[in-house]
Amino acid sequence: MKVIITGSTGLVGSAVIREAIANDGITHAFVLSRKDLPKEISDNAKVTVIPHADFSKYPEDLLTQLAGCEACIWAIGGRAPHFPDLDTFRKVSVDFTLAAARAFKQRLAPALADNQRFRFVFCSGMLAEWDQQKSLLFMADSRHVKGQVEKGLCDLADKDGRFDVFCPRPSGVLPSNVSTLGKLTGKLYGAIQVQDLAKALVYIALNGAEKQIIEAGELTSLHK
Repeated sequence: MKVIITGSTGLVGSAVIREAIANDGITHAFVLSRKDLPKEISDNAKVTVIPHADFSKYPEDLLTQLAGCEACIWAIGGRAPHFPDLDTFRKVSVDFTLAAARAFKQRLAPALADNQRFRFVFCSGMLAEWDQQKSLLFMADSRHVKGQVEKGLCDLADKDGRFDVFCPRPSGVLPSNVSTLGKLTGKLYGAIQVQDLAKALVYIALNGAEKQIIEAGELTSLHK
């Protein structure tokens, strides 16, 4: 399978690239990135790094390069406090993600063979909330925006066509070099190590899932 990967300089996206390289089910990874990547990634035969400055636009020449891809693992986002303001967080999380999904649904999915479906895998977050009017006691901005993205993507999903959407919801992501204390603390809130999350995301890209929303506890069975 040829796959598109975003968020390449982040914790999750970089781990997804490493897993894509290691996984025999992935034949090639097209990495959309604003920044240059380490040579061990950019020089790998399984990887094509495509410089992409504006994630709100997907011109024809870019879509031509991505022709034949059957999945996208979207790892751009994070939590609201990581951004300078809510508007920026919403633009990066909602606008960029939905712009890509619409472009891939319109141009890449219909060009696949009759027995193939395009899978858009959005790395969301635990307790994402679709109801934008619901009052939340904690992490309200992050949960509302993640929920807005999920709903927008699921509205784009086409059961009768060739565009599927999956939204895994990790509760927290631990780096690969996390300490023993960090692992123990992570267990308290169901965190997953980044390499295991990457395996789960690649698994979903390759095989799909029974449900569009994949809760944190369900991810552990997808990285074995």
